[in-house]
Amino acid sequence: MKLANQTFVPFVLVLTILTLLIGCGGGTQKPSASVISKLVEENLSKGVPASWVEARFWTTQATIKKIKIEEWGKFNEARKYWPAKIRVVGTAKAEMGFFEFEDRDFDVVAEFIFSQDDFGKWQCSRK
Repeated sequence: MKLANQTFVPFVLVLTILTLLIGCGGGTQKPSASVISKLVEENLSKGVPASWVEARFWTTQATIKKIKIEEWGKFNEARKYWPAKIRVVGTAKAEMGFFEFEDRDFDVVAEFIFSQDDFGKWQCSRK
């Protein structure tokens, strides 16, 4: 009987600790790489910041060639989001003057915020 208690108590203790660790991690998982690529591409599809291509006014027709996660920040408990630095490589049509457009390449590391809405759908925005 003593041997059974010596193995049962540690087993229950380990099981309890694992359950607590898994339970505390709920809702704080990072989005997958495929989700990140899709969201960043959607976010930048209409245009990229003018500063990325040194445009005078704005950009249109962004084509994303590469998206790479450079660094994850710490999960923001208060606002429920993951900050990340993402390298984005691509091309955009930049307005350089009055109706003067030019294709410009960019390779930047930008900060994005990834969060989930009330239905669990991932969203992203530039910081």
